[in-house]
Amino acid sequence: MRLKSITIEGFRAFGRQATIDLDADVILLHGPNGVGKTSLLDAILWALAGTIARFSNRGTPVSMYAREGRARVELTMTGEDGDVVLTRATDGGSDDFVRLRIGNGDYEQAAAVQQLCNLLLPHLKDRAGARDALNRVLTRGVYLQQDLVRQFIDDDSAAERFALVSEVIGAGAVIELQAALEKSRRSWSASTTTFRRDEVEPLALRVAQIDEHITRLSDGSIVASDDARLASSALFQRAVALLGEARFGPDGAPTTPARLDRFIKTLEAERSRLERDLSTTRSLVEQLPELSIVDKADLDVEKLRRDEADLVGQLDAAEKAIRTENARLAVERQAQVEAADRAQRAATMARLALRDLGDHCPVCQQTHDVEHTIAHLHALIEAVSDVAQIGVTDRLAPLTEERGAVQVLLNLVRDDLRRLDNEVREREARRSIMTARLSDLGIDGTGNAATALRERAGAIAETLEIMAGLIADGERLSLQVLRLGEQLQREELAAERVQLTRRLDAANSRIAGEEATKVLAGKIIDGLRDASLAVTARQITQIAPLFQRIYSRIDPHPTFRVTQIVAGMERGHGKLDVGIADPDAGPPSHDAGPLLSSSQMNSFAVSLFLAMNLALPSLRLGVTILDDPLQSLDSINLLGLVDVMRRFRAHRQIIVSTHEERLVGLLQRKLRPMRPDERMLTIVFESWSRQGPVMRTIEAAQASAESVIAA
Repeated sequence: MRLKSITIEGFRAFGRQATIDLDADVILLHGPNGVGKTSLLDAILWALAGTIARFSNRGTPVSMYAREGRARVELTMTGEDGDVVLTRATDGGSDDFVRLRIGNGDYEQAAAVQQLCNLLLPHLKDRAGARDALNRVLTRGVYLQQDLVRQFIDDDSAAERFALVSEVIGAGAVIELQAALEKSRRSWSASTTTFRRDEVEPLALRVAQIDEHITRLSDGSIVASDDARLASSALFQRAVALLGEARFGPDGAPTTPARLDRFIKTLEAERSRLERDLSTTRSLVEQLPELSIVDKADLDVEKLRRDEADLVGQLDAAEKAIRTENARLAVERQAQVEAADRAQRAATMARLALRDLGDHCPVCQQTHDVEHTIAHLHALIEAVSDVAQIGVTDRLAPLTEERGAVQVLLNLVRDDLRRLDNEVREREARRSIMTARLSDLGIDGTGNAATALRERAGAIAETLEIMAGLIADGERLSLQVLRLGEQLQREELAAERVQLTRRLDAANSRIAGEEATKVLAGKIIDGLRDASLAVTARQITQIAPLFQRIYSRIDPHPTFRVTQIVAGMERGHGKLDVGIADPDAGPPSHDAGPLLSSSQMNSFAVSLFLAMNLALPSLRLGVTILDDPLQSLDSINLLGLVDVMRRFRAHRQIIVSTHEERLVGLLQRKLRPMRPDERMLTIVFESWSRQGPVMRTIEAAQASAESVIAA
């Protein structure tokens, strides 16, 4: 099928209704930017797909100058079975309308969308997701939008490219089935895991617990209840004699298993408490020598404080000397400045006098010894330099150095003082803590604390030994008491085990069936993966040579001249990788992005787009649309593209928009009609107003034989 005409109203740049003839092999849209060329192409895409993906959610296609506040596009297509009229309208909100007329049949809304998908992609007939597949095919293989030239390469992942090709060639159903089986298998796995966790594992754990319990119950002999009662009373009296009755509360002798268990836990708690007391007592014995240690730091503090006072005095003296020296230097420098000023004034007057000096003084007119006066004036002039050379004795540097040395010593002494103070405080803190702990134990730190601590440790150790015997006897008694009801408990456990085993066997049988189903589904999924890969790879083998030939025609790069498009499998999912290689450097293919310039990368993307357009025959729409390719390619690459499009004309209806006058002339020469049944239209967009674009259509005449030869 191919496009025949389009009527646009209220859509983007088209405020008023405009009907445009598209019934030609080649249609050129020419005009400056911003006059509606792209709006015409977007209208075709919107009519077919119902969306313009590159706009995302930014606004609506409704023109702000639409008379009725609605956008409406009617696209007429023609094919072997006659005309197909597709009408789409929207108010930019929820009021969307779609109608499709095929022969005598009219379809609206969802039915129209499904019939359109069935018409353009017959192998996806009545399939869910056919609309999305049609949209992807249109934007990846039919309409190359100027701002999305490299989307198929840069934005789409290898898996998305594989899915697109698989969908178009008919393998999408296989992929859908594969995805459904994978989802079901994951669901089965989750269900099996949940069932195993919630049902099987608790049953198996309970059976294991019963087996362990029965095994433990099967050992030993049964004792009489009277013997157990006497042993319990005797054990309780021994514990009361050791620890006092207050430790055990109001229970008395443990005559039941629960009370016996509480009694043993009380003994264990008392043993833990005594073990902590013993550990604390032994630790105090080890730390006790610290109470009698006289730290050398106490003796050094006073000396350091005296040194500090001496150094502070020296530092004050040094500061005072520096201030005195600074004052003296200031006086001397002031006197030097004044002497230099007087000498300079005298020299100035001497120079002035030398100019007018004669036998008589120019001021008082007295006679004088001229030679003596000249010598005197010269002496005054030379005295300036003598005064300037007189230096000032500076004793400030040694004084400053002396002060710095004193400050260094003072800092060292103060650092030592701080360190010693910290040590003294830490030692006193440790002594205070130890004294408090001894006081808590009732031991006076001033007496023979070491002997008292050792006696206390010995008493606690003796009590612990007795306590260990009591606990051992209690545990044996507990076991004897429990064995009184062993036989009945063993029978109850055996009956419970029989029931649990039956339930466990049934659950394991169910899991085995689900695992077998999961394995079978895995085999089917693997087969579907191989099938989808094989079918898609076979289609890719048809795209690859077209891709290479088109890229070679455009010839954007002098070195990387070999293209590659390969279908493969990664992590159980198909992928479609595209790359580029240097034929002289070997077969490895590389990502084209880092190797090609922006224009060369666009040429690479356009080549793949045209190969996809020509090599995917399942789409029953023989149209190739390029929106302003000059913005994506340089002049040299564009010549190759025009050469490719000249060969495309025999297979596709071509629509190209451009603002460049030279490109239009080149396309008109290269793509002009060669036979009577061929037709070329140039739609000139002259300007734009609120009504919409101002256009005129020019139909190209058939080329003469001479011009054909020249071309």
